[in-house]
Amino acid sequence: MKKTLQVTTLLMIALLSLVSCNLFAKKYSVTYGGNGNTDGSVPVDTQQYVEGDTVTILGNTGSLIKTGYSFGGWNSSASGSGTNYAPGATLTMGTSNVTLYAKWAEITSSFAPLANGIAASISNFNSKTAIYSILAKMPSSRAEGNSIGSASETSFHLYSTTGTSSMITESAAPLTKSTGIRQSSGVYGDGQTASDERMRQVEEELLASGSKQLTGSSSRSVKSAPTSISVGTAWNGVNIYDNNNTLKTINTTCRYVSDDAYFFVDNRDTVAMSTYLPGYGTAFDTITGVNHDKFGQERDVDGNGKVIIVFSEELSGGLLGYFYSVDKYPKTTYSDSNEGDIFYMTTTAAYQGDIIKGTLAHEFQHMIYFDQHYNNGVTSTYTWLNEALSQAAEFYNGYTDNHRAWIKSFLDSGWQGLSLTYWTSSNYGYGAIFIRYLIDQYGDTAIKNMCSTGKVGIAAVEDATGVSFNTIFSNFTKALVMSGTGDSSDTRYNFQTLDLQNVQSSGRGGLLPYSTVCTAGNNYTGVLYPYEVAFNQWTGTFGTMTLSGSDFSGTAFGLSR
Repeated sequence: MKKTLQVTTLLMIALLSLVSCNLFAKKYSVTYGGNGNTDGSVPVDTQQYVEGDTVTILGNTGSLIKTGYSFGGWNSSASGSGTNYAPGATLTMGTSNVTLYAKWAEITSSFAPLANGIAASISNFNSKTAIYSILAKMPSSRAEGNSIGSASETSFHLYSTTGTSSMITESAAPLTKSTGIRQSSGVYGDGQTASDERMRQVEEELLASGSKQLTGSSSRSVKSAPTSISVGTAWNGVNIYDNNNTLKTINTTCRYVSDDAYFFVDNRDTVAMSTYLPGYGTAFDTITGVNHDKFGQERDVDGNGKVIIVFSEELSGGLLGYFYSVDKYPKTTYSDSNEGDIFYMTTTAAYQGDIIKGTLAHEFQHMIYFDQHYNNGVTSTYTWLNEALSQAAEFYNGYTDNHRAWIKSFLDSGWQGLSLTYWTSSNYGYGAIFIRYLIDQYGDTAIKNMCSTGKVGIAAVEDATGVSFNTIFSNFTKALVMSGTGDSSDTRYNFQTLDLQNVQSSGRGGLLPYSTVCTAGNNYTGVLYPYEVAFNQWTGTFGTMTLSGSDFSGTAFGLSR
């Protein structure tokens, strides 16, 4: 009995000793660090460990994200030079707290940068179906203008330094350059492009002049729009420009009134337009709300609380409609002013319906853009951004047939020889796809800030986004090639609201290349305008590609199609 008691006592002492050791042993923790993450949260391990305990590594339970990078587990060093740990792996706790840092791998598996004078290794692309290159001229001066004639072209050299390669075209040849559904179907012609160029030039001249617009119900002459309007109100002697920019005068009558517009029709076109006006009234009232929300407010210079829309057969030859900023000013200053907030639209039967509705949205943005810049004391503007924002107006209002056709023509082959920031009559598609990229990347508020601002062109984009224009453009060029291909999941290189392969069913779904051949070791020499791109496909096996030239930036791609 005495011996049993002694054994029991010894066991109790041993047990108490073990408990005492566990109670008073030093505890350690495991902490996880995001290591530069841009979103999400780090996992939290609430358990306390003592020396020798086994720790199970947590996964990315808080959905950590770092823009442009993929999550690759954890490392004991923020620099990645320590011990790697995969989620679910284990480690043995030592005598100090442990911090594990997220590992980030830049998403560059499908492309490599080509900086001036620096060779980019593309040997890892040889397993891909095709290799492409895209170059862009991105000057530090942020060059832009209203005529391509004022832009300077600069030479570049691009060549493969090792192996055997040649630059080739797609198996399907690039399509013939077109300029949107409106021209290809006879809807949009030289009359519209010429009118657009003239109207943007007039706006530039008016802003530079410092002339004062009308204010509300200020005194107007006999040829101005009536001060009191209802269905049946006559308005004679209306000044209007035809597709040849010839000034005419017409007699009109108000045939419909909506919440936001008075619809006047050339007396020669009353019967032709009678069935369309109710639909246009409903559409424009919706357009007004959308455009005010997305771009800002026009100035009500005639004080009637509505926009006046004049339909006339004088608009022909592919001229769908226009906004004439001179109408915002007194007739005593500009004799052809009709002194009001006015659009002019064609009565040509083939264009009636959604084409006219989309044009109303497009031209209304021009009015808002002009008035916002007038309000901010702007003395000059750039056509390229103004027209791109009007493409956004078509998209926002859901009239996308022509908008998408312009984008398709750009992707097919229309990108060749164009500068984004120097306007030509072929730039509509370039502006349309670029503004869609800006919408997807920076949102509607940024788009509105590009319109309702005292800044213009590149400066307006940079101010609205807070990002360098050259950075935006560089990312945009990558998106033109990779968006929708699955070769990059980085949101910077993908459109969110635009499926390039749906828009362009032929080819690889992105740009189609030049028909140019390059032999390894020989220079491929070309010239580019500022913010013009050069895109090509390569074949063969090679290790590096080199680019040289002033202010050029490029990318080599290995794509799966």
